[in-house]
Amino acid sequence: MIVSVIAITNPSFAKDIHMIAPVIPPHFDDSGKGRIGDVIRRALGECGHRVRFTMVPFGRRWKDYTDDDAFDGLATAEADQTFPGHTTKPFIYLQDGATVLAGSGLEDIQSVEELAGKRVVAFPNADRILGIEDLVPKFESFRTRANRFDQIRPLLSGRTDAILADGLITAHILGDLNTKERAGMEPDVDATKMVLFRRIFDPGPQRLYFREETISNDFDKCVAVLMKSGEMMKITKPYVDRYRHMVGDQYPEF
Repeated sequence: MIVSVIAITNPSFAKDIHMIAPVIPPHFDDSGKGRIGDVIRRALGECGHRVRFTMVPFGRRWKDYTDDDAFDGLATAEADQTFPGHTTKPFIYLQDGATVLAGSGLEDIQSVEELAGKRVVAFPNADRILGIEDLVPKFESFRTRANRFDQIRPLLSGRTDAILADGLITAHILGDLNTKERAGMEPDVDATKMVLFRRIFDPGPQRLYFREETISNDFDKCVAVLMKSGEMMKITKPYVDRYRHMVGDQYPEF
């Protein structure tokens, strides 16, 4: 198959771009590949640029980018965040929601309010990020865990009722846990239990920041090319399809 590449910018202005990004597979693995990493690499390449990633733990990238101008770009920024440089338009979405066990009575949950009286685990600062501070006192319990495995283990062992987090990230970690279980490394959990993801929050638009405005503008133009040609869907859809058994139609393709 021949894939045509349309270079929007003059190749003589091609630049090597150093970006900082978080390790959150399947969106970014520790080499920068993944659902979001592949889109960034392809869009910048479409414009004639080259990108390399420095990968850091999830919460570090924002401070490191702000403090160190050796980074040309930041992946990614939430809708309400502002950083030095120039932002792109939203180009892809994350989807937070509730991951629950099949047969728990929560399979058709449609709102976070339905978790009143339930045991909930989430990622650090989820109450603020998800805007649920007022609801937390209504949960039977609310715990946050930075280690993604420590979010899933309580669900599989029946010690919590729902995980509030991005559906694809949770699905990926569940797959890793399943692999560990088969290898005899997780004797206390049953990772074969059927788990379902339900979107109960609005999709989260993701943007990039670049120090140079021309790079930000280039990225927007080249994402538009990928969208129009259908290449955007070809990049992102396999990452969602891999976990379709868990996320169903509840996760955006891009």
